[in-house]
Amino acid sequence: MTLALGTGLVSLEVRAAPEGEAEAAPATEVSQAEKTRGENLSEQAIEAFGAKDYDRAVELFKQAYEADPQPNYLFNIGRVYEEAGDLENAVEYYGNFVKQPGVDLDSRGVALDRLKVLRAILEETAEPKPKDEEPKDEEPKDEVAPPPDPGPDPAVEEEKRKAKVLSGAGFALVGVGAAALIGGAVTGVLAQGDNNSASEAASIEDRRDLLSTSQTKALTADVLYGVGGALAVTGVVLVVVGMTKKSKAEGKVAVTPTFGPRGAGIDLRMRF
Repeated sequence: MTLALGTGLVSLEVRAAPEGEAEAAPATEVSQAEKTRGENLSEQAIEAFGAKDYDRAVELFKQAYEADPQPNYLFNIGRVYEEAGDLENAVEYYGNFVKQPGVDLDSRGVALDRLKVLRAILEETAEPKPKDEEPKDEEPKDEVAPPPDPGPDPAVEEEKRKAKVLSGAGFALVGVGAAALIGGAVTGVLAQGDNNSASEAASIEDRRDLLSTSQTKALTADVLYGVGGALAVTGVVLVVVGMTKKSKAEGKVAVTPTFGPRGAGIDLRMRF
């Protein structure tokens, strides 16, 4: 008896080789006792397969193949694996079967059909291959760090501070000078009024008092004019100097003294 190539999904069949059909010959001569042992193991394997004891059926078919290396045992091992759902091992044993010498073309055709179906199933059910891993973050290249900010120049900051003080003092003096000028103007008007009143005085004493008061007020007005003018001029000068020092500290102005036949002056050049 020779194991046939069962193609059903439920049972394995055993039949005699048809007349004129050559059985798959083993690679080496095997004794009759080994052949008989292989057939007995194959029958036990068929029973285990019918009982759905697939692990035992595979083991018995493997023992049968070791005793009598008939290619049909390889096919039946693949068949058991297929029924058990182990398609990868089924493909392996079907593939080994079709490579064996002495296997007839029809049997090979059946096995090749099973291989085609099972490989298609495996391909469809295979887990998708992971996408190419994202490139790892490259180590940051050594970048030349920018030089640290040295901060403001102390000398420049000091010049700015002095310029601010001068400008503040200049504006204050301009204000005081302007007030003095206004006071001088008011006092001058009062002195002129007293002088006019003296010419109309009823008595000499009244005239003298008014003239004396007019002179005092006129003198006070002159002093206020002088002081106020000086303070205003000084304040303007301080403001200009302060602004000039600040601009120089910022590099926006250049001041150069000039001298000529008509007097001295200042050459002021500003950059924007």
